[in-house]
Amino acid sequence: MPVPDDNETAANEAFLLARIGTGDRDSFRELYGRYSGPLFSLAMRFVGDRGAAEELLQDVFVKIWRGAASYDSRKSRPFTWAVTITRRVCIDHLRKRRRQTSLESPFDETLALEGDGAGESVRSTAEAHEDSERLRGALAGFPAQQRIALELALFSALTHIEIAGRLNQPVGTIKSWIRRGLLDLHDTLSKTSP
Repeated sequence: MPVPDDNETAANEAFLLARIGTGDRDSFRELYGRYSGPLFSLAMRFVGDRGAAEELLQDVFVKIWRGAASYDSRKSRPFTWAVTITRRVCIDHLRKRRRQTSLESPFDETLALEGDGAGESVRSTAEAHEDSERLRGALAGFPAQQRIALELALFSALTHIEIAGRLNQPVGTIKSWIRRGLLDLHDTLSKTSP
């Protein structure tokens, strides 16, 4: 049986999103099966806590369910759209957590984490998780600058223009690296899903 190419996969996933937009639960289950592993890995990389990542993943799929009807295949591929939603949900979560911490404590959260070893604990929890390892392994296979661009796009709040400035590359190159990288990550993580 031939393996579908990227365009076939994207077209199939766009069709699933269109069906989800009409309330089709079976299509939602299928998309969840395809995306939950890679999106969970991404959430783990952001928050470093399994429980929080699971809650954020639920939020992501609620947004996918509600927003499926407005998905536009001319703007992005389905997986890229889902990654963008995940990234935004995680960034919002981290910003909210920072605000709560700054209201509760007058000192710098970063210094406190470095001082008591909690930062290492959070990092080690994320590193210990199997999905996190798979994502890190998949990212390690990219050329250095593309990997850095992908990591900045996925795990920071930087825009494409800011990433281009940091890497001293044209914005078009950065967008191309990130787009191609997200597709390759999706393929790699889908193939290695248990």
